[in-house]
Amino acid sequence: MYHVTADYAKNNFDEVFERAETETGGVVIVKGNKSFILISQEEFDAWGETAELLQDPNLLSDIKEARAQYKNGEALTMAQVFG
Repeated sequence: MYHVTADYAKNNFDEVFERAETETGGVVIVKGNKSFILISQEEFDAWGETAELLQDPNLLSDIKEARAQYKNGEALTMAQVFG
């Protein structure tokens, strides 16, 4: 994450805007004792999708089961799956 003051963001909006598109986690804009995050729409959508997936209890249990199977050597190779 890239951190800037509110004054810097105001005076260098184009740079801050570009950094928000390229920086993982966006840009943190600090004004006084408050922080605001500027992120791209794409990153915002991805966070929303992740949050939605994490609320599915079946998905989480499936992931835990798959990890246990992999750890126990119960995984298939790509060749076994695709031929």
